[in-house]
Amino acid sequence: MFENAYRLGTIAGIRIGVHYTWFIIFFLLVTTLYQSFRMEYGDWSTTTAVLAASITTLLFFASIVLHELGHSIVALYRGIQVRSITLFIFGGVAQTEKEAESPSTEFWVAIAGPIVSLILAGLFYLLSGFFSSINEVISVSLNWLGRINLIIAIFNLIPGFPLDGGRVFRALVWSVSGNAQTGMRWAVASGKLLAYMLMIFGLLLVLQTGLLLNGLWFLAIGWFLLFSAQASGQSFMINQVFRRHQARDYLDKDFSAVSGYLTISKWLEGFVFTQGKRASVITDDEKVTGLVTLSDCNKIAREAWDTTRLMEIMTPIEKLRGVTASASISEVLQLMVTHSYNQVPVLEQERIIGWLDRERLIRIIQLHNESGV
Repeated sequence: MFENAYRLGTIAGIRIGVHYTWFIIFFLLVTTLYQSFRMEYGDWSTTTAVLAASITTLLFFASIVLHELGHSIVALYRGIQVRSITLFIFGGVAQTEKEAESPSTEFWVAIAGPIVSLILAGLFYLLSGFFSSINEVISVSLNWLGRINLIIAIFNLIPGFPLDGGRVFRALVWSVSGNAQTGMRWAVASGKLLAYMLMIFGLLLVLQTGLLLNGLWFLAIGWFLLFSAQASGQSFMINQVFRRHQARDYLDKDFSAVSGYLTISKWLEGFVFTQGKRASVITDDEKVTGLVTLSDCNKIAREAWDTTRLMEIMTPIEKLRGVTASASISEVLQLMVTHSYNQVPVLEQERIIGWLDRERLIRIIQLHNESGV
């Protein structure tokens, strides 16, 4: 979902970006704040109200980034790498390399965000009081920021996954039961319950009060939480299954070795279309020199396929990112996600002994889903 986010910069090695949906909520929030300021403070000029609404909105999203940085810094301290923080229509999300490996880590990473929001709420309230006799506009904006950060902290502590409170709930169940899977199962169930409650509330809001936009917003948040809870549960199950298996358990040993002098067209006709192979090892006098995949072909114009040789588009063996036969499937999946790979070669003493492709792993995931194991 966040692969096409616009990059704003980096903090502590963490990429900060905004998804295009963020611009929707930014515009809506600026508009709502502007209308609120104009109604409550009629003596403010249009320019003052617009500037106050815009700057307050930007500071609000800066607060969201700080909230996510709270999670991220604790995660880094606990040995979990954080790839990015992305702002989107429903707030912000930090993308980590892996799940917490202990209930204590899950607890402290989860609780860090709400703690940051509570600190920010207190700070904004104090500053609002300080500016109350100096500048009304600044005081009002800071007061709103204090209130919204308090709301964010309280809302996020609701025990429904994937909210922070849901993660805290998961950590507590995990700690008591001693089973991470039990913790996740209860957390996902609580997340689904919260999602359904929000959607029902949104529907009642529309039917009984006629507040269409407010009702639709609650419906959208509920749907997002439901989708996120289900996706998180499935992702956790997949990681639990694959952590128990190594690359050697699923690798495909039936791969084709072709000459680098073969043209793209000849390779497609002789190996891809007839044998269903998406990739081939490139050899020179029985020595592996690289790997070519379908995605490599797409980088070359079709009219040049008859004259372009595989050695010109292959990934050389020294630049090939692969895994050892003992690597867990979770590591393979992470490599695929991080580098957008469809195939990952399995290496043993710098020799390719097979590979794993995305389609093969997806089929295995589907089989586990169907069997419930």
